[in-house]
Amino acid sequence: MSDWEKKFEAEAKGLLAEAEEELTVLEGVDTIDPFAEDDPSAGDDDTTSTSD
Repeated sequence: MSDWEKKFEAEAKGLLAEAEEELTVLEGVDTIDPFAEDDPSAGDDDTTSTSD
């Protein structure tokens, strides 16, 4: 294997390790699902009008 192939392989392994580390960190984060249906019973809806 030539030197540039070894360097390329080492760089690829480093990038994969960084990506795996970031994914591990992100797995613990609460996220918002953009495809989730809005749940009107959640109580977070600011568009509900209050009548007196």
